[in-house]
Amino acid sequence: MPVARLEITPAIVERDAVLALGGELDMAGEAPLTGAVGELLAAGYRRLVLDCAGLEFCDSRGFTILLLVRKAVLDAGGGLVVAAAPERLMSLLTLVGAQEILTLAPTVEQARLALAEHDTGSGTGSGATPT
Repeated sequence: MPVARLEITPAIVERDAVLALGGELDMAGEAPLTGAVGELLAAGYRRLVLDCAGLEFCDSRGFTILLLVRKAVLDAGGGLVVAAAPERLMSLLTLVGAQEILTLAPTVEQARLALAEHDTGSGTGSGATPT
């Protein structure tokens, strides 16, 4: 099994769980990331932000992992926003049309605002990019 080169730093900010990701999101990162998300969901957190500012690499398997995480969060009745994606990751997400599937935000704070809007019913839900 490949060695994970993904660093995950969890933080709780008010009602939101923020997972700061660093390093590489590829096949080796699936178990650590889905495990971390599973722990947060089991602890009752339903508003999750993936802070991708520290990601240096994400391949097609990494994108698939983002979709798996999204599904787990939505299945639990929660909301997920991908925040602060570096230029290379944004290029990949744009190429595959991820803005139609994932909620993207330029910063963690804007991601948290999008989650709060979604909770109040005034947000556009999953797949929207906050402006």
